[in-house]
Amino acid sequence: MRVSAGARHDFLRRFGLPSGWDAHTLGELARVVGGGTPSRDEHRFWDRGTIPWATPTDLTANGAKRISNTAECITEAGLSSSSAELLPAGSILYTSRATIGAKAVAAIPMATNQGFASLVPHSVDADYLYYLLDVLTPIIKRFGAGTTFEEVSKRDIRTVWCAIPASPDEQHAVAGILNAADKALDRNDAAIEAAKALKNAILQGFFYEALGETAYANRPSKALPAGWALVETQHLLAEDPKNGVSPESSTQPPGTPTFSLAAIREGRVALDRSEHLKYVRVAEKVIERYRIRRGDVLVVRGNANPDLVGKAGMVDQFPEDCIYPDITMRVSFRAEGSPRVSAAFAVLAWNHALVHNQVLRRAKTSNGTLKINGRDVNQTVIPVPPDSEQDALVSRIAGVEAQLDALSEVRRALQHLKRALAHDLLTGVVRVPSVIMENLP
Repeated sequence: MRVSAGARHDFLRRFGLPSGWDAHTLGELARVVGGGTPSRDEHRFWDRGTIPWATPTDLTANGAKRISNTAECITEAGLSSSSAELLPAGSILYTSRATIGAKAVAAIPMATNQGFASLVPHSVDADYLYYLLDVLTPIIKRFGAGTTFEEVSKRDIRTVWCAIPASPDEQHAVAGILNAADKALDRNDAAIEAAKALKNAILQGFFYEALGETAYANRPSKALPAGWALVETQHLLAEDPKNGVSPESSTQPPGTPTFSLAAIREGRVALDRSEHLKYVRVAEKVIERYRIRRGDVLVVRGNANPDLVGKAGMVDQFPEDCIYPDITMRVSFRAEGSPRVSAAFAVLAWNHALVHNQVLRRAKTSNGTLKINGRDVNQTVIPVPPDSEQDALVSRIAGVEAQLDALSEVRRALQHLKRALAHDLLTGVVRVPSVIMENLP
């Protein structure tokens, strides 16, 4: 589909030209530079290379505003032999092929492959341009073309129009405010990672202290503590594992609610988020058979990603009459008898590598997808400590997960705040007061 030339002016048409701002094309603000790949057949282009050479995957793995490390480096000979160019620190690496619009600021000089149209700012604050690209990327994507994958040309990027404050101080102030929001998100993310590490450390300490350092719960490396047992899952269940059902679905109501596999994460079935829900039309008898209940444990039956296959989640909040999909199976742990495990403890144990590794060994590949069945679940061994120790572990982990929930809520609030600030500041809807500009570093 051909995009009209007028699309290049979308920013100005939508947001106008605020007082004290100037209209420019991106090509007037920065040099737009492509990349290249030295021949893989020439070892001298790669062996002992010292020039960082970025690919779009490096940006995805980096996940931060600035990038200083790449998976591969090239040599000076490799740089000169290809269309790659050594970009100065401060350049904005910007992907223009397949994934359009991923970006990062080069913290050190580096080159890129041909999947980039990087920007070297010369007439605009570099950080301001970095944030402005978030507003411009939806416009730039409209120029994507290609049969195998979409690509935007450097020429199209150069000719996209925008408006920026004429004052470098205002540019710097806007960038500073948005950078502060990014730093708050970074601090919050660090706190989330620390809480996750604490959760993992608690689980590792609990199971390894009892079983020793081993990859499989059914192969402990030390004698079990008093009161502990290793038990096949089938001896802990109230009924056999039961697969769900997956009729044709819609992303919107009406219908009976069900959900996608994305809802099962971190030991939970998160059905309080609308993007996880789907809707099906089924008879009342189907709803009755597959209706989920509070405290249900659902296990993922299959996925191309082995990290997800066999992972369990416990149901908490859910819409009325919600049914579970065929890609999962319900595993009901009995509440009475001996031996027994609580559902909450069972999920922690089931998702730990000591149990999950057993599940993966049993999984079969079908059309690129790893799958398990009820027999695999039944024969998987779970470590069963005394009730008091189960309860103590569940309580400690619940405390950490409450902290993670709170931090995740803060993250969502910060993201919302940053998006609102970015839109208003980068389009001139809100202007930075001079008193703030004067006090920013």
